Amino acid sequence: MEIQIDHFTVVLAAVLNMVIGFFWYSKWLFGPVWKKLTKVQQTASGWSLFYGFIVSLVIAWFLAFFEASLGITTVTDGMFVGFLFWLGFVATTQIGPVIWNKMPFRLFCLNSGFKLLSFLVMSGVIGA
Repeated sequence: MEIQIDHFTVVLAAVLNMVIGFFWYSKWLFGPVWKKLTKVQQTASGWSLFYGFIVSLVIAWFLAFFEASLGITTVTDGMFVGFLFWLGFVATTQIGPVIWNKMPFRLFCLNSGFKLLSFLVMSGVIGA
């Protein structure tokens, strides 16, 4: 079985992930809360954004690979795969610092909520 990946859709999903992150962590939404909880004072540099985009591409490519392997062809099925990836890999690994390092649960919810939304959008776009 040959797996077909639409590279344009992978790039689009990665761009959407960056756009969601821009708004999620902006001063209009959760940026001030995130800065307070993390004690970060600076804004992202050009290199940070570049590396963030590379990470977004890797995530989008793997989502596309697994969705193609599973034969996903609808937005809702794609979003379900994204939810399962978030639950199985993201939420479970991000809860560790809350349990063992006393990271604020609110920070977990903020960061994990972003990842959930971005995984749902990316996997939905890829599944379409």
